[in-house]
Amino acid sequence: MSDRPVGVTGMSVLTALGRGPEAQLTGVPAFSEVTRFDTSRRRTHHAATAAEVGSLEEELDLAIATACAQAGVDRSTTPLLLALHTAPKCDFGQRRVYTSACVSASTALADAATLIRLGRLDRVVVAAAYLVEPYQYALFDAGRALSTDGVVRPFSQHRTGTLLGDGVAAVVVEAGEGLAQLVGWARSGDAHHPVQPAPDGRGLEVAVRAALQKAGLASEDVGYLNANATGTTYSDAAEAAAIQRIFDPPVSSTKGLHGHALEASGLVEFVVTVAALQAGKLPVNAGYLGPDPAGAVDVILDAPRIASSPYGISVNSAFGGANTALVVRAG
Repeated sequence: MSDRPVGVTGMSVLTALGRGPEAQLTGVPAFSEVTRFDTSRRRTHHAATAAEVGSLEEELDLAIATACAQAGVDRSTTPLLLALHTAPKCDFGQRRVYTSACVSASTALADAATLIRLGRLDRVVVAAAYLVEPYQYALFDAGRALSTDGVVRPFSQHRTGTLLGDGVAAVVVEAGEGLAQLVGWARSGDAHHPVQPAPDGRGLEVAVRAALQKAGLASEDVGYLNANATGTTYSDAAEAAAIQRIFDPPVSSTKGLHGHALEASGLVEFVVTVAALQAGKLPVNAGYLGPDPAGAVDVILDAPRIASSPYGISVNSAFGGANTALVVRAG
């Protein structure tokens, strides 16, 4: 059995913050009133939508091309895994489409890393996309999941919900070194409730501990956690409970800046985590009004914090209690 290192050799990302990894580190939330479609019959009217975007397929194609160009690989001969809400209208030659809600992209990246580490493939491109559209917006609004004050407030008191955001990303992973290394990954299930996470965060805790074990790291080696925190009551509290039992790293949920990109969230946030560690500046946890009585963590406030370690973790959770954890090392 092979145990090859997994290097990140190419990355591309688009959110309402802009194009490219560097654009994601501005620290200024990108929410505004939706003009892409009519929200007059909805409870809330805000999202993080990017300016001058093409169709989902056009943006996905561009992201794949950009990441492959940076990695110097031929996209036509590089296996492709996609994370989307539904299969794309055009054939990208993908081997698989992941539709497991908000852990779709992170699950795809974990599978790609496994294939490489075991020697079954030498390189894989993982791509994911979500552009804010009326159908999912209406579902989240009807489910009372969207913020009522136009702000996402992860881990904060007085949080009222999440907001959707555009997110398109592609990552090339290969055997060997790269811009960064994906050193550990794991997934788990709560088996608690069709929608709500286990209140004690036990499923997420299992995923984080398993990812750290795979990476050969102690919890104190990690200098940043890009949290799943959506700004919703139950999810944030459960995640805080899990974090408190494992370690106490600097934490931020960048959903407070670029919104919730649903199936694409895991890949968008992985790219943001890599970019932050490379820059040595950890993103702020926007929208914060004060510690949540249900469980406080060391959130990054007011200004980016200087990174103290090259290691970070990006975690995601989804309806049904699915959890993923990705451990990355910058450089």
